[in-house]
Amino acid sequence: MLWEERQGETAADPLAMLRIGFAGNRELPAGELLTEQSTRIADKQEPGPLCWISKEPPSVQLLAVLRAESRDNGLWPLLLVDDTETYGERCTVGVVAPEPREHIDKWQVDQVMARIWDGLCQVDSDLGPAYDLESLAPFDHTCPGPAPAGDLLADATVLANQLTQRLLDEHTRLGLVPVPRGADALTVLGWSGAANHVSRCAGLSAMLRSWEERFGARVLRLGPDRLDLSVAAPPARQEHAAAVAAEHWTFAPDRVMQDSGSIASYAEEIRGRRQWSFWWD
Repeated sequence: MLWEERQGETAADPLAMLRIGFAGNRELPAGELLTEQSTRIADKQEPGPLCWISKEPPSVQLLAVLRAESRDNGLWPLLLVDDTETYGERCTVGVVAPEPREHIDKWQVDQVMARIWDGLCQVDSDLGPAYDLESLAPFDHTCPGPAPAGDLLADATVLANQLTQRLLDEHTRLGLVPVPRGADALTVLGWSGAANHVSRCAGLSAMLRSWEERFGARVLRLGPDRLDLSVAAPPARQEHAAAVAAEHWTFAPDRVMQDSGSIASYAEEIRGRRQWSFWWD
């Protein structure tokens, strides 16, 4: 079959395009489609594909080209890494049941933040609040709400391409996910990295969507318990950084409290920083 004929058949289906080794009209290196591995597939005859992954680390140039063409081909490029894997080679994706992208639309960032904040600060009749006021300062047990948008210091796509090079190593692979934006990848992939924090990822994807819009964030790398973003509009002022740090605490409390000890200390770490990295226990 001629390439023009194959292109016509697969234009509306990015996964079908990946089956023949193309992203749009871009020929891809050797790779494979990854499928769902959650327990619910026991009742299915054949699990559906979630994304495509390369067999070798990609070049920075290929990632940049695919990022530039993502709007046209419907595929978001990111780095997938499984170097800390304990449950098989594909724990990063498909271990929990994927959710439809439409679930993300049900959430607003202020709702997600308030719900998680209240849960983290829930009062126990015997032990008191789960977090003391010192660790939450300059805030308290009442959710402060989302931070204002940042000021762009760089082009978001250019910065993403620059920072991607720092994240490439022998363990990283190119992943192509059939979503129009990186924020949605966590939800549609059945990613299990934050499973000890939240049961489903749609709310986290909603927060990421908002960060894409307010801070020029772009999803760069996803691992079994890790997420790395580029940030083109990071907070510069102390007050603004604290407000952003409060959001980060609801998104990944282990990263903030275990690494930094408090929201205030973490806020100082992210002032002007153009890469945000999160991990979960």
